[in-house]
Amino acid sequence: MFPIMVDVSSEKVVIVGGGVIAYHKVENLLRFHITPHVVSPEFHPSFDKLVKEGKVILHKKEAEWSDVQDAFLLILVTNDEAVNDRLAAQAKAAGKLVVHASNPALGNAQVPAVALRGKLVLSVSTSGASPTLAKQIRNELADVYDERYEAYLDFLHDIRQFVKEHAESRADRQKWLKRAVEPIYLEQPEERERFRRELAEEFQAVK
Repeated sequence: MFPIMVDVSSEKVVIVGGGVIAYHKVENLLRFHITPHVVSPEFHPSFDKLVKEGKVILHKKEAEWSDVQDAFLLILVTNDEAVNDRLAAQAKAAGKLVVHASNPALGNAQVPAVALRGKLVLSVSTSGASPTLAKQIRNELADVYDERYEAYLDFLHDIRQFVKEHAESRADRQKWLKRAVEPIYLEQPEERERFRRELAEEFQAVK
C-alpha cells in the first residue's frame, strides 16, 4: 500500500450497504466534508437524521453497477459478500478506488484510523492486519497531539503564507519557518502574537 492523501470532497463517493457499519463510514466521511451516496434496500434508523440534515443521499435499492459506475471512491460494506466481491472486481477494472471492508485484498484502498486536530491529520494503518491496534495507536497519538495543535497549525499556516509572499531568499524563508516550529509557540499563544509582530516589522523594515 502506498500512503497518499486525496481530496475527494468534490468527487462522488458511494457506500454500498445501509447497516451500522455503513453509518459509521458515513460519519467518518462527514468529518471531511464529503456528502456520500449510500445504496441499500434497507437503512439503519440513524440515517434518518442525516437525510433531514442533507448530509447524505440515500438510494433505496439493491446495488447495481449503474449505481457506482460514476463514483470516484466506492466503499463496500454490505452483508452480501457476493455483491461486495462483484462490485469490487468491476470497479477495480474500471480504475476506481475501492474499499472492500470485509476482504481488503479484493479492494485497492483502505481507510485508516484518523484523528483530526484542525489542519493536522493523524492517520494510522496496519495494512488490514489489525484495525483495533490502528485505533489504539491513533488514540495514543491523539493524546500527545491534543487540541493545542489546532490553533498552532493555523499559526504555522499563516506564517508560511506570509513568509512565502515576503521573503525573497531561500535562507530567509528557512530561518523564519524553522523558528516558527519552536516549542514555545505551541505552548504560549502570546508568543505566537509576538512572533507575528516581529515578522511583520522585519519585512516592513526591508521595504
